Amino acid sequence: MKEKPSYTEHKNNKTTRLRATQGKALICMLGLLPTLSLADLDARQRQLLNSKCVQCHTNPHTGAPLMGAQEEWRSVVNQGEFVTLSNVVQGIRGMPPLGYCSACSEEDLMAITRFMALWPKPATGQD
Repeated sequence: MKEKPSYTEHKNNKTTRLRATQGKALICMLGLLPTLSLADLDARQRQLLNSKCVQCHTNPHTGAPLMGAQEEWRSVVNQGEFVTLSNVVQGIRGMPPLGYCSACSEEDLMAITRFMALWPKPATGQD
């Protein structure tokens, strides 16, 4: 007879499966969205995206706009960068302040938001 795993083993296995699923979702989304360019993010921002943002923005059950789903991001983009950054910093609806990314600078937050929303970089000196 097979021994039942302990609570900790069960929880660790569940967490590992969840992370694997999220990682696969991110890979699939990136593969389907050729207009996303990780080159638009520096190495630190890619790490922050992968460790923080994908937790919600690749999971359709969170209510967060999904990475690369332009229609879901349209109302965000239409507000402009100033309002969007303010909402990200302060938190909005179910999103916690800074998206739980205390290591993110304002520049990081906007670069990552632009990346997820397929939002083109503004020309230098413009919003």
